[in-house]
Amino acid sequence: MKRALFLPLVLVWVGMACAAPTRSSISEPSGAGGAAQPARTLVAAVQLEPKSLAARPLAQAGTALSLSKRLFNADLTLLDDQLNPYPYLVEALPQLNTDSWKVFPNGTMETTYRLRPNLTWHDGTPLTADDFVFAWEVYAKPEVGQASSLPLKLIARVEAPDVQTVLIRWAQPFAGAGALQSLSASGATGLPPLPRSILEPALEAGAQGLINAPFWTVGYVGLGPYKLDRWEPGAFVEASAFDRHVLGVARIQHIQMRFLPDANTALAGMLAGELQLAGDNALRLPQINNLFRQWPSSRGTMVPQFSSWQALHFQSRPDFVSPPPLQDVRVGQALAHAVDRIGINESLFEGQLPIADGPFPPSSDLGQAANSMVTKYPFDLGRSEQLMADAGFAKRAGDFYVGRGGAAFSAEVRTDFGDYIETLSAVANGWRQAGFEFREMVVPQAQAQDLQVKSTYPGVLLSSTSAGEASLNSMGTDNIPRPENQWRGTAWDGYSNPELDRLITAVGAALDPAVRNQAAADLVKLYSSEVPAISMFFNINPWVFTSDLTGPMLRPAVSNVAWNIHEWELTAS
Repeated sequence: MKRALFLPLVLVWVGMACAAPTRSSISEPSGAGGAAQPARTLVAAVQLEPKSLAARPLAQAGTALSLSKRLFNADLTLLDDQLNPYPYLVEALPQLNTDSWKVFPNGTMETTYRLRPNLTWHDGTPLTADDFVFAWEVYAKPEVGQASSLPLKLIARVEAPDVQTVLIRWAQPFAGAGALQSLSASGATGLPPLPRSILEPALEAGAQGLINAPFWTVGYVGLGPYKLDRWEPGAFVEASAFDRHVLGVARIQHIQMRFLPDANTALAGMLAGELQLAGDNALRLPQINNLFRQWPSSRGTMVPQFSSWQALHFQSRPDFVSPPPLQDVRVGQALAHAVDRIGINESLFEGQLPIADGPFPPSSDLGQAANSMVTKYPFDLGRSEQLMADAGFAKRAGDFYVGRGGAAFSAEVRTDFGDYIETLSAVANGWRQAGFEFREMVVPQAQAQDLQVKSTYPGVLLSSTSAGEASLNSMGTDNIPRPENQWRGTAWDGYSNPELDRLITAVGAALDPAVRNQAAADLVKLYSSEVPAISMFFNINPWVFTSDLTGPMLRPAVSNVAWNIHEWELTAS
Protein backbone atom coordinates (compact mmCIF):
# COMPACT_ATOMS: atom_id res chain seq x y z
CA MET A 1 0.00 0.00 0.00
CA LYS A 2 1.37 3.37 -0.97
CA ARG A 3 1.47 4.93 2.52
CA ALA A 4 2.07 1.80 4.61
CA LEU A 5 5.48 2.98 5.77
CA PHE A 6 4.66 6.63 6.22
CA LEU A 7 1.70 6.22 8.60
CA PRO A 8 3.26 4.20 11.43
CA LEU A 9 6.43 6.28 11.48
CA VAL A 10 4.51 9.53 11.70
CA LEU A 11 2.40 8.16 14.54
CA VAL A 12 5.50 7.05 16.40
CA TRP A 13 7.12 10.45 15.80
CA VAL A 14 4.08 12.37 16.99
CA GLY A 15 3.77 10.12 20.03
CA MET A 16 7.38 10.81 20.97
CA ALA A 17 6.85 14.54 20.56
CA CYS A 18 3.93 14.43 22.98
CA ALA A 19 5.68 12.19 25.48
CA ALA A 20 9.15 13.76 25.51
CA PRO A 21 9.75 15.66 28.73
CA THR A 22 10.50 19.36 28.59
CA ARG A 23 14.07 20.05 29.61
CA SER A 24 15.23 23.43 30.86
CA SER A 25 18.81 22.62 31.80
CA ILE A 26 21.54 20.03 31.74
CA SER A 27 22.42 18.34 34.99
CA GLU A 28 25.29 19.88 36.90
CA PRO A 29 28.30 17.62 37.52
CA SER A 30 27.99 15.11 40.31
CA GLY A 31 30.41 12.50 41.48
CA ALA A 32 27.90 9.67 41.52
CA GLY A 33 25.69 10.27 38.50
CA GLY A 34 22.38 8.36 38.61
CA ALA A 35 21.44 5.41 40.75
CA ALA A 36 23.50 2.30 40.02
CA GLN A 37 21.87 -0.09 37.57
CA PRO A 38 22.36 -3.82 37.12
CA ALA A 39 25.36 -4.51 34.92
CA ARG A 40 23.43 -5.12 31.71
CA THR A 41 25.16 -4.22 28.45
CA LEU A 42 23.42 -1.97 25.94
CA VAL A 43 24.02 -3.50 22.52
CA ALA A 44 23.76 -0.94 19.72
CA ALA A 45 24.20 -1.25 15.96
CA VAL A 46 25.69 1.35 13.60
CA GLN A 47 26.08 0.97 9.87
CA LEU A 48 29.80 1.56 9.41
CA GLU A 49 32.92 1.11 11.47
CA PRO A 50 34.37 4.52 12.30
CA LYS A 51 37.89 5.29 11.22
CA SER A 52 38.26 7.27 14.41
CA LEU A 53 36.44 7.80 17.69
CA ALA A 54 37.41 11.48 17.80
CA ALA A 55 34.92 14.34 17.90
CA ARG A 56 36.76 15.87 14.92
CA PRO A 57 38.18 12.88 13.02
CA LEU A 58 40.97 13.39 10.51
CA ALA A 59 39.95 10.74 8.00
CA GLN A 60 36.23 10.09 7.65
CA ALA A 61 34.04 10.84 4.66
CA GLY A 62 30.26 10.94 4.46
CA THR A 63 29.64 8.68 7.45
CA ALA A 64 27.20 9.12 10.33
CA LEU A 65 29.24 9.10 13.55
CA SER A 66 26.77 10.51 16.07
CA LEU A 67 26.96 7.59 18.51
CA SER A 68 30.72 7.10 18.61
CA LYS A 69 31.33 10.86 18.88
CA ARG A 70 29.01 11.17 21.84
CA LEU A 71 30.15 8.05 23.69
CA PHE A 72 33.81 8.98 23.91
CA ASN A 73 33.97 12.77 23.77
CA ALA A 74 33.13 15.87 25.76
CA ASP A 75 33.43 19.44 24.54
CA LEU A 76 33.15 22.99 25.80
CA THR A 77 29.41 22.94 25.13
CA LEU A 78 26.63 20.35 24.98
CA LEU A 79 23.53 20.91 22.84
CA ASP A 80 20.32 19.52 24.29
CA ASP A 81 17.38 18.06 22.34
CA GLN A 82 16.15 21.58 21.50
CA LEU A 83 19.62 22.72 20.34
CA ASN A 84 20.06 24.89 23.42
CA PRO A 85 23.77 25.13 24.33
CA TYR A 86 24.85 24.44 27.89
CA PRO A 87 28.27 24.53 29.55
CA TYR A 88 29.90 21.09 29.51
CA LEU A 89 33.63 21.26 30.20
CA VAL A 90 33.38 24.95 31.07
CA GLU A 91 31.82 26.82 33.98
CA ALA A 92 29.88 29.23 31.74
CA LEU A 93 29.54 30.16 28.08
CA PRO A 94 30.97 33.42 26.72
CA GLN A 95 28.45 36.24 26.44
CA LEU A 96 28.69 38.77 23.63
CA ASN A 97 29.91 42.26 24.58
CA THR A 98 31.24 41.18 27.97
CA ASP A 99 34.77 40.44 29.14
CA SER A 100 34.23 36.83 28.04
CA TRP A 101 33.40 37.78 24.41
CA LYS A 102 34.97 40.95 23.08
CA VAL A 103 34.55 42.36 19.58
CA PHE A 104 37.17 44.95 18.62
CA PRO A 105 36.84 47.90 16.19
CA ASN A 106 39.24 46.27 13.71
CA GLY A 107 36.85 43.30 13.29
CA THR A 108 38.79 40.83 15.41
CA MET A 109 37.40 39.10 18.50
CA GLU A 110 38.45 37.15 21.53
CA THR A 111 36.49 34.66 23.61
CA THR A 112 37.41 33.26 27.01
CA TYR A 113 36.37 29.90 28.44
CA ARG A 114 36.99 28.87 32.04
CA LEU A 115 37.28 25.08 32.47
CA ARG A 116 35.59 23.31 35.35
CA PRO A 117 38.03 22.09 38.00
CA ASN A 118 39.40 18.55 38.30
CA LEU A 119 38.66 17.39 34.73
CA THR A 120 40.56 14.31 33.53
CA TRP A 121 41.06 12.31 30.38
CA HIS A 122 40.01 8.66 30.37
CA ASP A 123 43.57 7.64 31.27
CA GLY A 124 43.52 9.82 34.40
CA THR A 125 45.69 12.62 32.99
CA PRO A 126 44.36 16.07 33.95
CA LEU A 127 42.69 18.08 31.20
CA THR A 128 44.22 21.56 30.96
CA ALA A 129 43.72 24.59 28.78
CA ASP A 130 46.96 23.64 27.01
CA ASP A 131 45.15 20.64 25.47
CA PHE A 132 43.00 23.12 23.55
CA VAL A 133 46.12 25.01 22.46
CA PHE A 134 47.58 21.72 21.27
CA ALA A 135 44.35 20.85 19.39
CA TRP A 136 44.66 24.16 17.55
CA GLU A 137 48.28 23.35 16.67
CA VAL A 138 47.14 20.03 15.20
CA TYR A 139 44.00 21.07 13.35
CA ALA A 140 45.54 24.29 11.99
CA LYS A 141 48.14 22.35 9.98
CA PRO A 142 47.04 22.49 6.30
CA GLU A 143 48.35 19.00 5.60
CA VAL A 144 45.97 17.57 8.21
CA GLY A 145 43.03 18.83 6.14
CA GLN A 146 41.06 20.66 8.85
CA ALA A 147 42.45 24.19 8.75
CA SER A 148 40.12 25.42 6.01
CA SER A 149 36.89 24.46 7.78
CA LEU A 150 34.78 26.57 10.11
CA PRO A 151 35.54 27.76 12.71
CA LEU A 152 39.23 26.89 12.42
CA LYS A 153 39.81 29.13 9.40
CA LEU A 154 38.66 32.14 11.46
CA ILE A 155 40.89 31.52 14.48
CA ALA A 156 44.12 33.51 14.66
CA ARG A 157 45.50 31.84 17.77
CA VAL A 158 44.59 29.86 20.88
CA GLU A 159 46.24 30.61 24.22
CA ALA A 160 46.22 29.23 27.77
CA PRO A 161 46.74 32.11 30.25
CA ASP A 162 46.54 29.50 33.01
CA VAL A 163 45.69 25.80 33.31
CA GLN A 164 41.92 26.43 33.46
CA THR A 165 41.52 29.30 30.98
CA VAL A 166 41.22 28.95 27.20
CA LEU A 167 41.56 32.19 25.22
CA ILE A 168 40.69 32.15 21.51
CA ARG A 169 41.78 35.11 19.40
CA TRP A 170 39.69 35.39 16.25
CA ALA A 171 40.89 36.90 12.99
CA GLN A 172 37.31 37.97 12.29
CA PRO A 173 33.88 37.52 13.87
CA PHE A 174 32.30 34.08 14.20
CA ALA A 175 28.66 33.81 15.22
CA GLY A 176 29.10 30.40 16.82
CA ALA A 177 31.97 31.37 19.10
CA GLY A 178 29.84 31.35 22.25
CA ALA A 179 28.57 27.79 21.77
CA LEU A 180 31.77 26.42 20.26
CA GLN A 181 31.15 22.67 20.14
CA SER A 182 31.61 19.60 17.93
CA LEU A 183 29.18 16.98 19.24
CA SER A 184 26.17 17.73 17.07
CA ALA A 185 25.12 15.35 14.33
CA SER A 186 25.87 17.93 11.67
CA GLY A 187 29.59 17.42 11.38
CA ALA A 188 32.76 18.63 13.07
CA THR A 189 32.21 22.27 13.94
CA GLY A 190 34.20 23.08 17.07
CA LEU A 191 37.65 22.87 18.61
CA PRO A 192 37.64 19.67 20.68
CA PRO A 193 40.72 19.27 22.92
CA LEU A 194 43.47 16.76 22.17
CA PRO A 195 45.84 15.27 24.77
CA ARG A 196 49.28 16.78 24.23
CA SER A 197 50.79 14.11 26.49
CA ILE A 198 49.82 11.39 24.00
CA LEU A 199 49.90 13.05 20.58
CA GLU A 200 52.81 15.48 20.70
CA PRO A 201 55.41 12.82 19.73
CA ALA A 202 53.23 11.81 16.77
CA LEU A 203 52.87 15.45 15.70
CA GLU A 204 56.65 15.89 15.79
CA ALA A 205 56.94 12.91 13.42
CA GLY A 206 54.89 14.73 10.75
CA ALA A 207 51.33 14.82 9.47
CA GLN A 208 51.24 11.25 8.24
CA GLY A 209 52.56 9.93 11.52
CA LEU A 210 49.92 11.93 13.33
CA ILE A 211 47.11 10.69 11.09
CA ASN A 212 48.20 7.06 11.51
CA ALA A 213 48.69 7.24 15.28
CA PRO A 214 46.80 4.51 17.20
CA PHE A 215 45.35 7.22 19.43
CA TRP A 216 42.55 7.85 16.90
CA THR A 217 41.39 4.22 16.95
CA VAL A 218 42.33 1.36 19.29
CA GLY A 219 44.27 3.69 21.61
CA TYR A 220 41.64 6.39 21.87
CA VAL A 221 41.52 8.44 25.07
CA GLY A 222 38.68 10.91 25.40
CA LEU A 223 36.60 12.83 27.95
CA GLY A 224 33.11 11.54 27.26
CA PRO A 225 30.72 9.46 29.37
CA TYR A 226 32.29 6.19 28.16
CA LYS A 227 35.87 5.01 27.80
CA LEU A 228 37.12 2.51 25.25
CA ASP A 229 37.66 -1.02 26.57
CA ARG A 230 38.06 -3.03 23.37
CA TRP A 231 37.96 -2.52 19.62
CA GLU A 232 37.54 -5.65 17.53
CA PRO A 233 38.21 -4.42 13.95
CA GLY A 234 35.37 -5.16 11.59
CA ALA A 235 33.09 -6.30 14.41
CA PHE A 236 32.47 -4.06 17.43
CA VAL A 237 33.66 -1.57 20.03
CA GLU A 238 33.09 -2.14 23.74
CA ALA A 239 32.98 0.69 26.28
CA SER A 240 32.34 1.16 29.98
CA ALA A 241 31.09 4.14 31.97
CA PHE A 242 33.82 6.66 32.83
CA ASP A 243 33.77 7.17 36.58
CA ARG A 244 35.04 10.77 36.35
CA HIS A 245 32.73 12.03 33.60
CA VAL A 246 32.04 15.70 34.25
CA LEU A 247 28.24 15.28 34.26
CA GLY A 248 28.33 12.17 36.44
CA VAL A 249 28.75 8.46 35.83
CA ALA A 250 26.55 7.11 33.04
CA ARG A 251 23.65 5.02 34.34
CA ILE A 252 24.20 2.24 31.80
CA GLN A 253 27.51 0.71 32.78
CA HIS A 254 28.50 -1.09 29.55
CA ILE A 255 27.86 -0.51 25.83
CA GLN A 256 28.77 -2.62 22.83
CA MET A 257 28.59 -0.84 19.46
CA ARG A 258 28.40 -3.35 16.59
CA PHE A 259 29.28 -2.52 12.98
CA LEU A 260 26.48 -3.90 10.78
CA PRO A 261 26.67 -2.61 7.20
CA ASP A 262 23.76 -4.88 6.13
CA ALA A 263 20.48 -3.35 7.31
CA ASN A 264 18.80 -6.76 7.17
CA THR A 265 21.29 -8.07 9.72
CA ALA A 266 20.42 -5.17 12.03
CA LEU A 267 16.73 -5.89 11.47
CA ALA A 268 17.23 -9.54 12.46
CA GLY A 269 19.11 -8.44 15.60
CA MET A 270 16.30 -6.12 16.65
CA LEU A 271 13.64 -8.77 16.03
CA ALA A 272 15.61 -11.37 17.98
CA GLY A 273 16.12 -9.04 20.94
CA GLU A 274 19.91 -9.09 20.51
CA LEU A 275 20.01 -5.31 19.91
CA GLN A 276 18.37 -2.60 21.97
CA LEU A 277 19.37 0.28 19.69
CA ALA A 278 19.97 0.76 15.97
CA GLY A 279 21.35 4.17 15.02
CA ASP A 280 23.61 5.95 12.53
CA ASN A 281 21.92 4.36 9.50
CA ALA A 282 22.07 0.76 10.78
CA LEU A 283 18.40 0.49 9.79
CA ARG A 284 16.91 2.07 6.70
CA LEU A 285 13.27 2.91 6.03
CA PRO A 286 12.28 -0.43 4.37
CA GLN A 287 13.71 -2.41 7.29
CA ILE A 288 12.00 -0.12 9.81
CA ASN A 289 8.71 -0.65 8.01
CA ASN A 290 9.24 -4.41 8.32
CA LEU A 291 10.29 -4.13 11.97
CA PHE A 292 7.24 -2.18 13.10
CA ARG A 293 4.91 -4.53 11.25
CA GLN A 294 6.33 -7.44 13.26
CA TRP A 295 6.79 -5.71 16.61
CA PRO A 296 3.88 -5.25 19.02
CA SER A 297 2.92 -1.59 19.35
CA SER A 298 4.66 -1.29 22.71
CA ARG A 299 7.89 -3.04 21.73
CA GLY A 300 9.87 -0.04 20.56
CA THR A 301 10.02 3.46 19.10
CA MET A 302 11.76 5.37 16.33
CA VAL A 303 13.42 8.76 16.71
CA PRO A 304 13.94 10.30 13.24
CA GLN A 305 16.97 12.48 12.65
CA PHE A 306 17.03 14.63 9.52
CA SER A 307 20.76 15.02 9.57
CA SER A 308 22.23 15.12 6.07
CA TRP A 309 21.80 16.64 2.64
CA GLN A 310 21.76 14.29 -0.34
CA ALA A 311 22.84 15.66 -3.73
CA LEU A 312 24.23 14.77 -7.14
CA HIS A 313 27.64 16.46 -7.33
CA PHE A 314 29.21 17.29 -10.71
CA GLN A 315 32.96 16.85 -11.00
CA SER A 316 34.27 20.40 -11.38
CA ARG A 317 38.00 19.79 -11.87
CA PRO A 318 39.14 19.71 -15.51
CA ASP A 319 41.83 17.13 -14.71
CA PHE A 320 39.20 14.56 -13.73
CA VAL A 321 35.91 15.45 -15.46
CA SER A 322 34.57 13.35 -18.34
CA PRO A 323 32.94 14.42 -20.55
CA PRO A 324 33.95 18.13 -20.36
CA PRO A 325 30.40 19.39 -21.12
CA LEU A 326 29.45 18.39 -17.56
CA GLN A 327 31.11 21.65 -16.54
CA ASP A 328 28.68 23.66 -18.71
CA VAL A 329 26.09 25.28 -16.42
CA ARG A 330 23.39 24.73 -19.05
CA VAL A 331 24.08 20.99 -19.10
CA GLY A 332 23.93 20.87 -15.31
CA GLN A 333 20.62 22.73 -15.30
CA ALA A 334 19.27 20.43 -18.02
CA LEU A 335 20.17 17.38 -15.95
CA ALA A 336 18.56 18.96 -12.88
CA HIS A 337 15.27 19.44 -14.76
CA ALA A 338 15.44 15.76 -15.84
CA VAL A 339 15.43 14.37 -12.27
CA ASP A 340 11.94 13.46 -11.07
CA ARG A 341 12.56 13.86 -7.34
CA ILE A 342 8.88 13.65 -6.43
CA GLY A 343 8.47 10.43 -8.39
CA ILE A 344 11.62 8.91 -6.88
CA ASN A 345 10.49 9.91 -3.40
CA GLU A 346 7.07 8.33 -3.88
CA SER A 347 8.29 5.09 -5.45
CA LEU A 348 11.28 4.44 -3.16
CA PHE A 349 10.52 6.21 0.13
CA GLU A 350 6.72 6.42 0.30
CA GLY A 351 7.08 10.19 -0.05
CA GLN A 352 8.73 10.50 3.35
CA LEU A 353 12.02 12.26 2.52
CA PRO A 354 11.87 16.06 2.51
CA ILE A 355 12.85 17.30 -0.95
CA ALA A 356 15.85 19.63 -0.84
CA ASP A 357 16.46 22.70 -2.96
CA GLY A 358 19.71 23.46 -1.16
CA PRO A 359 21.73 22.45 1.90
CA PHE A 360 19.74 24.39 4.52
CA PRO A 361 16.64 22.58 5.85
CA PRO A 362 13.54 24.74 5.35
CA SER A 363 12.72 24.51 9.07
CA SER A 364 15.90 26.41 9.98
CA ASP A 365 16.28 30.20 10.05
CA LEU A 366 18.89 30.05 7.30
CA GLY A 367 16.67 27.76 5.21
CA GLN A 368 13.70 30.09 5.49
CA ALA A 369 15.85 33.04 4.50
CA ALA A 370 17.30 31.17 1.52
CA ASN A 371 14.02 29.74 0.20
CA SER A 372 12.95 32.85 -1.70
CA MET A 373 16.36 33.17 -3.39
CA VAL A 374 17.05 29.59 -4.42
CA THR A 375 16.78 28.53 -8.07
CA LYS A 376 14.44 25.53 -8.24
CA TYR A 377 14.51 22.80 -10.86
CA PRO A 378 11.09 21.17 -11.20
CA PHE A 379 10.85 18.05 -13.35
CA ASP A 380 10.48 19.51 -16.86
CA LEU A 381 11.81 17.54 -19.83
CA GLY A 382 10.86 20.27 -22.27
CA ARG A 383 13.00 22.80 -20.41
CA SER A 384 15.78 20.23 -20.15
CA GLU A 385 15.80 19.69 -23.92
CA GLN A 386 15.84 23.44 -24.59
CA LEU A 387 18.86 23.91 -22.28
CA MET A 388 20.71 21.10 -24.04
CA ALA A 389 19.95 22.72 -27.39
CA ASP A 390 21.37 25.99 -26.07
CA ALA A 391 24.52 24.06 -25.10
CA GLY A 392 24.82 22.64 -28.63
CA PHE A 393 23.29 19.18 -28.18
CA ALA A 394 20.50 17.44 -30.04
CA LYS A 395 19.02 13.96 -29.76
CA ARG A 396 20.29 11.51 -32.33
CA ALA A 397 17.26 9.99 -34.04
CA GLY A 398 15.22 10.80 -30.97
CA ASP A 399 17.57 8.73 -28.82
CA PHE A 400 20.66 10.04 -26.92
CA TYR A 401 22.17 13.51 -27.10
CA VAL A 402 25.10 14.24 -29.39
CA GLY A 403 27.14 17.41 -29.76
CA ARG A 404 27.58 19.58 -32.84
CA GLY A 405 30.51 17.48 -34.01
CA GLY A 406 28.54 14.27 -33.67
CA ALA A 407 30.25 13.14 -30.46
CA ALA A 408 27.87 11.31 -28.14
CA PHE A 409 27.25 12.67 -24.66
CA SER A 410 28.21 9.77 -22.38
CA ALA A 411 28.96 10.03 -18.67
CA GLU A 412 29.14 8.09 -15.42
CA VAL A 413 27.01 8.53 -12.32
CA ARG A 414 28.20 6.75 -9.20
CA THR A 415 27.56 6.42 -5.51
CA ASP A 416 29.82 5.41 -2.66
CA PHE A 417 26.92 4.77 -0.30
CA GLY A 418 25.20 1.38 -0.40
CA ASP A 419 21.81 2.74 0.61
CA TYR A 420 21.73 4.95 -2.49
CA ILE A 421 21.87 2.17 -5.06
CA GLU A 422 18.14 2.27 -5.80
CA THR A 423 18.16 6.06 -5.97
CA LEU A 424 21.17 5.91 -8.29
CA SER A 425 19.35 3.54 -10.64
CA ALA A 426 16.20 5.67 -10.59
CA VAL A 427 18.16 8.82 -11.45
CA ALA A 428 20.19 7.10 -14.18
CA ASN A 429 17.10 5.49 -15.72
CA GLY A 430 15.33 8.83 -15.75
CA TRP A 431 18.28 10.51 -17.43
CA ARG A 432 18.51 7.78 -20.07
CA GLN A 433 14.81 8.13 -20.84
CA ALA A 434 15.39 11.88 -21.23
CA GLY A 435 18.22 11.31 -23.75
CA PHE A 436 21.32 11.34 -21.52
CA GLU A 437 23.57 8.30 -21.83
CA PHE A 438 24.73 7.44 -18.30
CA ARG A 439 26.60 4.46 -16.89
CA GLU A 440 26.04 3.49 -13.27
CA MET A 441 28.80 2.59 -10.83
CA VAL A 442 28.73 1.62 -7.16
CA VAL A 443 32.03 2.19 -5.35
CA PRO A 444 33.03 -0.93 -3.38
CA GLN A 445 32.58 -0.54 0.36
CA ALA A 446 36.31 -1.02 0.95
CA GLN A 447 36.95 2.19 -1.02
CA ALA A 448 33.88 4.17 0.08
CA GLN A 449 35.76 6.12 2.75
CA ASP A 450 38.91 6.65 0.69
CA LEU A 451 38.92 10.42 0.20
CA GLN A 452 41.07 10.27 -2.92
CA VAL A 453 38.66 7.84 -4.56
CA LYS A 454 35.73 9.95 -3.42
CA SER A 455 37.21 13.10 -4.93
CA THR A 456 38.47 11.90 -8.31
CA TYR A 457 35.30 10.52 -9.86
CA PRO A 458 34.86 11.50 -13.54
CA GLY A 459 31.19 12.39 -13.81
CA VAL A 460 28.47 12.73 -11.18
CA LEU A 461 28.57 11.54 -7.56
CA LEU A 462 25.42 10.79 -5.58
CA SER A 463 26.41 11.27 -1.96
CA SER A 464 25.48 13.14 1.18
CA THR A 465 27.09 15.61 3.52
CA SER A 466 26.02 17.46 6.63
CA ALA A 467 22.92 19.59 6.31
CA GLY A 468 22.59 23.14 7.50
CA GLU A 469 25.49 25.42 8.37
CA ALA A 470 27.90 22.47 8.69
CA SER A 471 27.42 21.86 4.94
CA LEU A 472 29.61 24.93 4.33
CA ASN A 473 32.60 22.81 5.37
CA SER A 474 31.90 20.70 2.29
CA MET A 475 32.10 23.71 -0.02
CA GLY A 476 34.70 26.27 -0.98
CA THR A 477 38.13 26.39 -2.54
CA ASP A 478 39.96 25.85 0.74
CA ASN A 479 38.06 22.62 1.39
CA ILE A 480 38.87 20.92 -1.92
CA PRO A 481 40.79 17.64 -1.40
CA ARG A 482 44.24 17.73 -2.94
CA PRO A 483 47.43 15.66 -2.72
CA GLU A 484 49.08 18.40 -0.66
CA ASN A 485 46.42 18.15 2.08
CA GLN A 486 46.43 14.33 2.00
CA TRP A 487 43.02 14.44 0.25
CA ARG A 488 41.51 15.52 3.59
CA GLY A 489 39.18 18.21 2.27
CA THR A 490 35.45 17.60 2.06
CA ALA A 491 34.52 19.66 -1.03
CA TRP A 492 34.67 16.47 -3.07
CA ASP A 493 33.33 17.99 -6.30
CA GLY A 494 36.21 20.49 -6.51
CA TYR A 495 33.89 23.43 -7.22
CA SER A 496 35.73 26.72 -6.79
CA ASN A 497 34.21 30.19 -6.98
CA PRO A 498 35.70 33.27 -5.24
CA GLU A 499 32.25 34.72 -4.56
CA LEU A 500 31.11 31.46 -2.96
CA ASP A 501 34.25 31.51 -0.79
CA ARG A 502 33.40 35.03 0.34
CA LEU A 503 29.82 34.11 1.19
CA ILE A 504 30.85 30.99 3.13
CA THR A 505 33.02 33.18 5.33
CA ALA A 506 30.29 35.82 5.58
CA VAL A 507 27.72 33.32 6.89
CA GLY A 508 30.07 32.19 9.63
CA ALA A 509 31.28 35.66 10.53
CA ALA A 510 27.98 37.58 10.75
CA LEU A 511 27.03 38.31 14.36
CA ASP A 512 23.81 40.04 13.33
CA PRO A 513 21.19 37.34 12.47
CA ALA A 514 19.68 39.46 9.70
CA VAL A 515 23.08 39.90 8.04
CA ARG A 516 23.77 36.19 8.45
CA ASN A 517 20.45 35.20 6.89
CA GLN A 518 21.08 37.50 3.93
CA ALA A 519 24.54 36.01 3.38
CA ALA A 520 23.01 32.51 3.44
CA ALA A 521 20.34 33.57 0.94
CA ASP A 522 22.98 35.04 -1.39
CA LEU A 523 25.06 31.87 -1.05
CA VAL A 524 22.15 29.59 -1.95
CA LYS A 525 21.18 31.83 -4.87
CA LEU A 526 24.69 31.59 -6.30
CA TYR A 527 25.11 27.87 -5.61
CA SER A 528 21.75 26.88 -7.06
CA SER A 529 22.13 28.98 -10.22
CA GLU A 530 25.64 27.69 -10.92
CA VAL A 531 24.42 24.17 -10.03
CA PRO A 532 27.66 22.39 -9.02
CA ALA A 533 25.27 19.91 -7.41
CA ILE A 534 21.65 18.89 -7.87
CA SER A 535 19.94 18.88 -4.48
CA MET A 536 17.87 15.75 -3.89
CA PHE A 537 16.60 15.10 -0.34
CA PHE A 538 17.23 15.62 3.34
CA ASN A 539 17.97 12.13 4.58
CA ILE A 540 16.30 10.46 7.52
CA ASN A 541 18.82 8.83 9.84
CA PRO A 542 16.40 6.72 11.90
CA TRP A 543 17.25 5.64 15.44
CA VAL A 544 15.17 2.73 16.70
CA PHE A 545 15.26 1.57 20.29
CA THR A 546 13.41 -1.07 22.28
CA SER A 547 10.97 -0.25 25.07
CA ASP A 548 13.43 -1.36 27.75
CA LEU A 549 15.74 1.54 26.82
CA THR A 550 14.60 4.96 28.03
CA GLY A 551 16.15 8.36 27.42
CA PRO A 552 16.29 9.08 23.66
CA MET A 553 13.94 11.90 22.62
CA LEU A 554 12.65 13.59 19.51
CA ARG A 555 14.99 16.38 18.43
CA PRO A 556 15.59 18.94 15.66
CA ALA A 557 17.43 18.15 12.46
CA VAL A 558 21.02 18.70 13.50
CA SER A 559 21.05 17.64 17.13
CA ASN A 560 22.68 14.40 18.26
CA VAL A 561 20.17 11.75 19.32
CA ALA A 562 22.70 10.48 21.88
CA TRP A 563 23.31 13.91 23.46
CA ASN A 564 22.04 12.71 26.87
CA ILE A 565 23.27 9.11 26.70
CA HIS A 566 24.78 9.40 30.18
CA GLU A 567 21.19 9.65 31.48
CA TRP A 568 19.75 6.73 29.51
CA GLU A 569 18.52 3.71 31.43
CA LEU A 570 18.23 0.06 30.43
CA THR A 571 15.70 -2.08 32.24
CA ALA A 572 17.15 -5.25 33.73
CA SER A 573 16.10 -8.38 31.83
